Amino acid sequence: MRKIKIKTLNKPLLIFGLLLLFIFQNGWSTSVYKNKVAYYAFCYHDVRNDVLGKLDNDGFAVNERYLIQHFQWLKENGYAVVSNKQINDAKKGITPLPEKAVLLSFDDGFSSFYHTIFPLLKLYDYPATFGIVTHWVGEPDEEVQIGNKIESKSKFMSWGQIKELSDSPLIEIASHSHDLHKGVLSNPQLNTQPAAVTRIFDPENGYESEANYSNRIKNDMNTSYGLITVHTGVNPTTFIWPYGAFSETAWDIAKKVGFETSMVLEDGENVLDNKEHMGRFLIEKNPSMKDFKSYFIESSYKFPKRVVHVDLDYIYDEDPEQQNTNLGLLLDRIKAMSVSTVYLQAFADPDGDGNTDAVYFPNNHLPVRADLFNRVSWQLRTRAGVEVFAWMPVSAFVLNNPKDQDWAVKSYKKGLIESSANNYKRWSIFNPEAKSTIKDIYHSLSQNSQFAGVLYHDDAILTDFEDVSDHAIQYYKSQGLYFDSLNELFEDKDLNQKWSELKTQALIDFTHELTDVIRVSNPAVKTARNIYAPLITNPESEQWFAQNFEKFIASYDVTAVMAMPFMEQAENPGQWMDELIEKTKTFDVDVDKVLFELQAKNWKTNEPIATETLKSQMIKLQQAGFPNYGYYPDDFIADHPELDEIKELMSLSWYPFRAK
Repeated sequence: MRKIKIKTLNKPLLIFGLLLLFIFQNGWSTSVYKNKVAYYAFCYHDVRNDVLGKLDNDGFAVNERYLIQHFQWLKENGYAVVSNKQINDAKKGITPLPEKAVLLSFDDGFSSFYHTIFPLLKLYDYPATFGIVTHWVGEPDEEVQIGNKIESKSKFMSWGQIKELSDSPLIEIASHSHDLHKGVLSNPQLNTQPAAVTRIFDPENGYESEANYSNRIKNDMNTSYGLITVHTGVNPTTFIWPYGAFSETAWDIAKKVGFETSMVLEDGENVLDNKEHMGRFLIEKNPSMKDFKSYFIESSYKFPKRVVHVDLDYIYDEDPEQQNTNLGLLLDRIKAMSVSTVYLQAFADPDGDGNTDAVYFPNNHLPVRADLFNRVSWQLRTRAGVEVFAWMPVSAFVLNNPKDQDWAVKSYKKGLIESSANNYKRWSIFNPEAKSTIKDIYHSLSQNSQFAGVLYHDDAILTDFEDVSDHAIQYYKSQGLYFDSLNELFEDKDLNQKWSELKTQALIDFTHELTDVIRVSNPAVKTARNIYAPLITNPESEQWFAQNFEKFIASYDVTAVMAMPFMEQAENPGQWMDELIEKTKTFDVDVDKVLFELQAKNWKTNEPIATETLKSQMIKLQQAGFPNYGYYPDDFIADHPELDEIKELMSLSWYPFRAK
């Protein structure tokens, strides 16, 4: 065969040609482009010329003079104010987004949109998105309830004004719902929570069904969509969530109605990708130019996490009045302590054995000791200003029926397979029925409550004798772990090591499945998981627990190290703590993802650990470069640890940060 000589192409020309081909096939919105492009989005509300600094009654109103300064600063510093359409076109690969892009949005539909903001936008040639609550639009002499106030509709734009704005190429009219910008009853204690994500509680009929909830949301969105279309002649494509509260369930409904873009409240840059929810900085407390510029400063500093771990069993009381008193004590204490986070028990464990006998939220499988988690979580968030993580078991549930035995983790000892006698009575995560039931329990928790994160309990273990149930063995073999007998599995060192690693990953994977369930209703939820200290001081103990420190760091937002020398029966608790700290420092992990959870009670003696001991441990952690810590349990009724003593090492109030 004759050889054909091919002339070598000019290398730069070849690269350029390949790049053109890549762009032609994939568009500008490919990851090569998107990963380099980010944009900021801001959420304003009313604009007036009489806003009284940061102390105005309307904390979201901005002084007109300050808004002009914001606009001028953007112009002078090379920022490109873009429309939502430009962002969507860039995502689709139609046109690239300019550098230093900024999106402006204004929520609620105040009359200042028409009289003050629109003229300024025209002056600067800035596009913007205006979100209107269609229920608030009408005749000026009509009234509407907004929060606890009765307001005249004259405070908001008319349909004629909205039509005029919509006709401008600068303005996009978005839906801020028809009548979801309000709180609705959310629990038996009659708290109110955002209407778009809450299943309404009726004192006579209980909770709103999922079908009725979906119909209510769909009808509201259809109404808003239709009114905007009729009055402007343009179909709205953007939905702005009231209070920034959204769920994937509600968003799925919105997309079916016809909305394409979702705007929420979330600090930080938006990366140009296919994410459907656009985060926006909430403009509040009338920010001056100095405050406004701080939004654009990316700081590498990460504020410490300070956690108080709380048992709902301490709050619960058969007497509702005493229960309210207990809750008040907790709220006052957490607010005074100025911590970042509360890990809040969502399950009932009055006998302290770690197993779930009942829960504190409505569900279809377990007894409800009291419908209490939602109320306490919401009160902690709104009155104490903390993030709340739902503390939940992974598989230590008790139904008190034959399924407990059918689904149980099985151990192999002395040639016998039997239900595990471990302290935790756990269901096997390899059993399809057990997995489905656990997921449904988590679904009920998430559907009925709004919370920032989930803490996976320390029941998520499998010892070196567990799990040898039929479903578990089928799983191991499906993952390539082959053995002829259980004796071979236990006696072959290499097989046994692979088995331990496989169980570790299986538990991690299952918690990820549970996180996915939670995120349907709580999309931004963060994850934390407890880990026993021996996994750090002696990594080979993975075989005893099916846990791995480095894998946890890679898998969760926070790994909570159970730094509890009294639980571990250490002869010298101080030395034990020193060794744990030093060993942790040898791992090449992100310190920000490590949290030390200290022991405030000696469960062996049922006595509290001295506050001075906790303080000395916290000081050691800070000096060693571990700023994130907390303690368990918090006895707010007996004031232990003593508030006046512990808050100086727990409080974050002196840190110079801008609250969200």
